[in-house]
Amino acid sequence: MKRVLLLTGKPSAGKSTAIRTLIDMIGADKCGGFYTEEIRGASDRLGFRCVTVAGESAELAHTDSASPLRVGRYGVMLEPFEQLAVRSVRQSMRQAQVTVIDEIGTMQLLSAPFRELVEQLIADPPHIVLGTIGLDVPVFGRIRNNPAVALYTLDESNRDALPALLAADLAERM
Repeated sequence: MKRVLLLTGKPSAGKSTAIRTLIDMIGADKCGGFYTEEIRGASDRLGFRCVTVAGESAELAHTDSASPLRVGRYGVMLEPFEQLAVRSVRQSMRQAQVTVIDEIGTMQLLSAPFRELVEQLIADPPHIVLGTIGLDVPVFGRIRNNPAVALYTLDESNRDALPALLAADLAERM
């Protein structure tokens, strides 16, 4: 039985929303790790923050950031991301039944410790890993073809139904 369940899809398909719904459905007490939230302005997206399942948060990227690391119009702030997200994933690997990683994306993969942690989790998952991965991420093909990975494509036609199906699947795996 595959131990790494990843949602993929186009940007704004609802991957992070599905992850938050899944956390609620299976119980936050069984999960660790992090999910990603948009930072919104009056009319557009200004950046992203990562939020641990326990509720801590840190900015990952922002249009106003002076960081020299850029992905599109966003300055990426690795130090707060590594201190929060990488720590929460490592802690989840020791304590939780499900480790949440939302998302394995271009910004997050700028972090060497995060890349190493994802590679470790994909190669030898200690328990269930529930995450998201963007379609355009350079490591997508390698992760998609890993025998431990079950990949689910999220789009408008299935984004309302898929979380319930995955929650049932997760319940069987736990």
